[in-house]
Amino acid sequence: MWIKKPKRSDFRAKFSVVIILFALILFSAFRLALFVLHHATFEALSFGQILSAFFNGIRFDLSVIALFLGPVILLFNLPVNSVRYMKCCVMFIALELMVMAGFLVADLIYFPYVKRHIAEEILQISADWGFIIKYMFTSALLPLLLLFVLLAVAGIFVHKIFKYRYEFNPYYAKGELIKIGVCIVFIVMGIRGHLGTEKALGIADVYRYASSPAAAALTLNGVFTAYQVGRKGTVDIRNDYPLEKAIKHTQDLLISDKETLVDSQYSLMRMPAKARTPQKHNVMIVLLEGWHPYYVDALSGNQFGVTPVFDEIVKNGVTFTNAYSVGQRSIFGFSAVFAGAPLVPGLPMFGYGLELTSFFRFPGVLSKDGYYSFFAQTSSRTSYRLCSLASYLGAQGSFGNEDMEELLPYLDKSAFGYDYDGLMFSAQQIKQRKEPNFMGMAFMGITHAPFARTLAQFDKYKGKTWDDGFKNTLYFSDWSIGEFLKKAKEDGWFDDTIFVFVSDHTSGGPGSDSLYNKFRIPMVIYAPKILKPRKVEYVVSQLDIIPTLYNLLGLNAPYTSLGRDMLDDTNAQDRVALISEGVNIGLITAKGAIRHTRKELLEVEKLSEDFDEKQAQETLLALDKAAYTLLKNNKWYKDEQ
Repeated sequence: MWIKKPKRSDFRAKFSVVIILFALILFSAFRLALFVLHHATFEALSFGQILSAFFNGIRFDLSVIALFLGPVILLFNLPVNSVRYMKCCVMFIALELMVMAGFLVADLIYFPYVKRHIAEEILQISADWGFIIKYMFTSALLPLLLLFVLLAVAGIFVHKIFKYRYEFNPYYAKGELIKIGVCIVFIVMGIRGHLGTEKALGIADVYRYASSPAAAALTLNGVFTAYQVGRKGTVDIRNDYPLEKAIKHTQDLLISDKETLVDSQYSLMRMPAKARTPQKHNVMIVLLEGWHPYYVDALSGNQFGVTPVFDEIVKNGVTFTNAYSVGQRSIFGFSAVFAGAPLVPGLPMFGYGLELTSFFRFPGVLSKDGYYSFFAQTSSRTSYRLCSLASYLGAQGSFGNEDMEELLPYLDKSAFGYDYDGLMFSAQQIKQRKEPNFMGMAFMGITHAPFARTLAQFDKYKGKTWDDGFKNTLYFSDWSIGEFLKKAKEDGWFDDTIFVFVSDHTSGGPGSDSLYNKFRIPMVIYAPKILKPRKVEYVVSQLDIIPTLYNLLGLNAPYTSLGRDMLDDTNAQDRVALISEGVNIGLITAKGAIRHTRKELLEVEKLSEDFDEKQAQETLLALDKAAYTLLKNNKWYKDEQ
């Protein structure tokens, strides 16, 4: 006997596909509106870049569509026999679409003010409801009314017209399971944005597909950026120091009499007052994971015996004995060393929204000047999204642990790679370049906890303490640097290269909570054939590296950094180091240091009786206000694109 196939009246799958397509069309329409209404922002983009932005933008659109609409679509496709249940699902989908449309409208209105999408602004919304309400009923009144009308229409449709009720039939049970599975796959893959094992899409990943801030802005959407930044939480960013006064104070502190401002709207963007002849030196920056001066015998006077190579570098280089990091995490060091920008509290992290702002792209400037620029990190390519951020800064090549061959029979598997492998990989990149000069940026990782055993010869300390583990990995890292320098000499590029060895932040060392201890780092410019060895004892910061290299290379292009040339000893007594410590900020000077909440002074560390606390507070609040405002308002650097 033949079983008659029952008639199927289920339209949920088709409805779900239509909703997803409608959402994609909605996002694409707003991208097109952004391109048309603010065409001047994107006029430097080629046709290929514009096409890429619209195509790759679908990845980021699908990410938030899958995140917010996906779970409701999954619920809608469950075999539930209830008209009310179906109506609730459809109404919730309509509401979500309206909210996303509202975000896209707000983003479209907001975009021309700072030339980027809504990001950290979403964090401050609860602090200024008065402004939000006023904005809704003035500038955004027409779009708001339109959204309410559409929502009302959707409500009428669902309540009056939508009568569908699912009727389960065992004959289609297998199909129901497949449908639910497809929904789950859509949610997971949509959010992730790729098929690999890397992290789900973040804002910084846009620079895999975009070569400039303008292309990135066209690729992204306001819902994605607002969510990515908003999910990080809220911080209080109140700083009442007058902005005009803050800018003037910061300019007086950082801009030398040999420099001139480029644009009054970009208050820290400067260039040489007189054109100069470029010096075609190579640059190799090595960012050291967690090194503390306490463990470097040449800097501390200790006898740990694990830094013989670095001790020689200190002896023969320009050593900054009073150098400080800007924060306590690697991303802070990366931002300062490679971009010249501080991550002051209240701003999104670099990699989670701050890259929507235009930065001085040092590697990119050198690439245009005939250099090969690259970044290599011993940890995974997705760690802190540093490879994507290096690409954003203009690096022509960005590499992670996945790209490096394991060269030695290591005793343990290291979660953060091996410095020897990373430096030898860097040497290979330099050797096979086609350009006459290079700028290399390498980030080491072996000295990051948990510590892995490398080779038996570096197990100098047999204890099981954190201190012993760090010193053993430091011993290996130091040896790796020595092998890298040998390779540079063998391959013939040592003599004309400026090496910068600098820690990203400190780890271990004395237990003092002093800012001087917690943020002091090793920093050496090593170029025996270019610079004479000397000790520099005044205060310097990671933020000073870009201005220093900029002047050593004799560049003429405009640049921005919250620092000044470390080799210029003019008014050396006025030098300071800006610190971000959680939600607080700090300032280190030659005579004392302070911690501050932006509202009140927390702590004072005096090294000299004539330390002026009031002046230190004024300088700290001025630097913080200037950096925060310029970065937040996208007035940090005027990108050529």
